Amino acid sequence: MGRDSAAEETYDLVILGSGTTAFAAAIRAAELGKTAVMTESRVLGGTCVNRGCLPSKNLIEAARVYWEATRPRFPGLLSRGMDIDFPALIRQKDEIIDDFRDKKYQSVVADAGRIAVHTGQAGFAPDGTVEVDGRKLRGHHYLIATGSRPIIPAIAGLDQVPYLTSDLLAADEAVELWELPRSLLIIGGGYIALELGQLFQRLGSAVTVLERSPRILPAYEPEVSVALTEILRAEGVNIVTNLTVGRVERVGSRIAAIGETAGTQARYEAD
Repeated sequence: MGRDSAAEETYDLVILGSGTTAFAAAIRAAELGKTAVMTESRVLGGTCVNRGCLPSKNLIEAARVYWEATRPRFPGLLSRGMDIDFPALIRQKDEIIDDFRDKKYQSVVADAGRIAVHTGQAGFAPDGTVEVDGRKLRGHHYLIATGSRPIIPAIAGLDQVPYLTSDLLAADEAVELWELPRSLLIIGGGYIALELGQLFQRLGSAVTVLERSPRILPAYEPEVSVALTEILRAEGVNIVTNLTVGRVERVGSRIAAIGETAGTQARYEAD
């Protein structure tokens, strides 16, 4: 790294993002004797470690343990039940994420010597540099590895009611969910919707999945949809298909989703 001016830093590789792809590129650059810098607008490590794979699988496994403890599969095993301290469950999830992030991400930056990270909203300037946190980053090469974020559908009234996205799993961010919903409407029947739906149903929420296609997981083999529909319904998840949600509204302390199915209006409510 070099400084061409007080506000400009020069690297062999400038990366927008600090997730899995960004780290792989930065580590490879360091192995080749090059310098690299990553930018991050949220938390180091990106989606997978902070609000995707790691937190979801941790809570899914916790939900499985709770579900099976209260519903033994073997005759002769008598359940005494199990209580849930949801905030404590979230705290242990955050501790695992923090530990993993420190060992697998932060330590790499600290040990590499050739990798830097700057936090803030990054963007390209007219002169071709990347601006972030009052700095100008000039690279011999640039890599855009900003990942993805949940899409907010254009549903009337959605901006007037509280709603969650898959970012509810985020650690160390304001969007993190700390209270177990008594009931939950999930708009969409993709794999993230289903794994979160089963997770909350198993922990005690009453979950309804609203899917506009004739079946859940419409992009996958029909046999998978059939099998998962049977499994999830057997666990209590209410799966509604062929329903296009047109609007949502507040009903006292609850939320209602209103949609159409085969020309008929349908209404579903939840907390």
